[in-house]
Order: sequence, then structure tokens, then C-alpha cells
Amino acid sequence: MTLPSSGPLSLSDIQGEFGGSNPIGLDEYYAGGSYVPPGTSGTYGAVPSSGAISIQNFYGTTAFTPGTITYTSSSGTFTVPSGTTTIVIEIVGGAGAGGYGARDFGADQDYGGGGGGGGAKSNTSASASGGGQSLSWAVGRGGNYTDGVTGVASTVTGSLISSMSGGGGQPGNSGYPSGDGAGGAGGTASGGNVSNTSGDAGIGGGAGYPGTGGSSYSTGGNGGVGSGDQGASGAGGYVKFTWS
Repeated sequence: MTLPSSGPLSLSDIQGEFGGSNPIGLDEYYAGGSYVPPGTSGTYGAVPSSGAISIQNFYGTTAFTPGTITYTSSSGTFTVPSGTTTIVIEIVGGAGAGGYGARDFGADQDYGGGGGGGGAKSNTSASASGGGQSLSWAVGRGGNYTDGVTGVASTVTGSLISSMSGGGGQPGNSGYPSGDGAGGAGGTASGGNVSNTSGDAGIGGGAGYPGTGGSSYSTGGNGGVGSGDQGASGAGGYVKFTWS
């Protein structure tokens, strides 16, 4: 929390905000040192990084530093940093894989599989009331031919917010003789209080060329061309937290 802007202020108060151990020495608390972040400023301007320093320099200061962290794989728990007033969350699901290509051997013609759909995006902004809350997150992987061709949703849950989901994109359809593989649908999103935006659909393949993956918000895999040509994997999603 922010130190008072006037009135009583002690070395113990400064230690409580910025950390440290006893005995307390004010020279431990130069800006840019072990405890006070560079550029820390308060009621009477910037905390000095060298030279004369006094308790007065710490009126209205805080150890809190705004920041952003982005996760691109796996799952875990994010603890909102102490001092946070606002947390902004953006999540994008994994994209779908491209469809298989095909060949009409009688007509000597290759066909392209459709492109995979892009992952959806969900955005939320919430009051953090000083921080300390836990948010569970999971990043959705892109669709592939090992684990499953549909993109997996990215999610965030916790007491601060409604459950958020950035849905995964659907895979492109396989090409087939005398026809083209259609593109996969984009993922759908839910739970965001700022926006919930579907991913782009993939574009279908054609005679001799592959379909292309949806470009937003994670990129779908392109389709294969010709008999048994596997489409590309879709891109994975992400989860981003920004605190201030």
C-alpha cells in the first residue's frame, strides 16, 4: 500500500512497504538499490538514488510496480500483485489444424484441404482492491494431428471475474476428389466484460492449392494438397495479465 503523504512516518513504515531487515538504515533505501524500484516518486518528488536522503523523501511512495506477464503454454495460478487496483486480462484460444489434401487420380488433379479456424479472444478489466487474489489460468494448444485437430480453449477463472474462455478454432475439412475442403470455423469466446470476439474462419482449399488458416486471433494451420498430405498445425493461444 502507499505510504502516507503527510503526518507520522517512521523507518519501520518504510521497511514495511519496501522490505528489508533490522537494524534499519535509511541508506538501504536509495532508489534503484535492493529494495526501492528505480524511478520511485512520492509527495516530494523522486526518491534519490545517491547522496542526501531523508524520511521526507518517502511520503506518498509505494513499492508497487505496474506490469504485464504473458503465458504461452501450460497452466497455473497467477496471484494479483499487492497494491494492484486494476487487473486487465486478455486470452486467446488455440487455432485449428489444416485439413488433409486429396487427389482425383482419374482426373490427375490434386485438391487442397481447408484452413483451420483461428482461436477466439476474450478481454476483461476488473477492480483488484489492492491485489492478493488468485486466478487459475490455462493456455489452449493449437490443433495438430498428434493430440487432436481442434484448437483448445484458453481459460481464466477466479473470484475477481466471471469464468473467461477463448475458444479454440475448428480444423479445416479434408479435400476430396472433384471438390474442395472447406475452412474450419473460428473459435467463440465468453466471459469477458470488455469484449468477446470470435476467431476468423479458415479459407477453403481449391484445385491444386491449400486453404489458408484464419489469421485472427491465433493463426489456423494451412491445408495440405494432394493425396494424404497432412495440413499444418494451428498456433497455440495465450493468457496475458496486466496490472496497474
